[in-house]
Amino acid sequence: MNSRDLFDRRDTLKASMNDLKVQLKEIEDQLSDTYMSIAKDALRNDSKDFGTAYVVDGNHKVKVHLAKKVTWDQDMLRETLGTMSDEDARHYGKLTFAVEERKFTAAPPAIKRILEECRTIENGRFTVELEES
Repeated sequence: MNSRDLFDRRDTLKASMNDLKVQLKEIEDQLSDTYMSIAKDALRNDSKDFGTAYVVDGNHKVKVHLAKKVTWDQDMLRETLGTMSDEDARHYGKLTFAVEERKFTAAPPAIKRILEECRTIENGRFTVELEES
């Protein structure tokens, strides 16, 4: 295969990949529309907002995972960490002004109360998989 053929083949593959990505997004959106609210209800029944739920759909068991996405108000967090002792601020905060979720979860109630105003929770990645019976 000469160079021109390689470039042509690459362009064809890129176009195919772009088309497939669009089709995949459409399918993922349809799956989300179908299972998101059902999964949220199932998680809520377990007193959870995020995580993995199993949904029965006809003769199939569907595994639905709703990830948690946490963001922090950078200005507010910088100020809040500045009110803590240097040791606590270095332990809980990062230079990017974020708090690791595992540290926030394990933090004492007084620290959590201070930090909560800086914290925003959003839906993260949503995945749906068909479980084999």
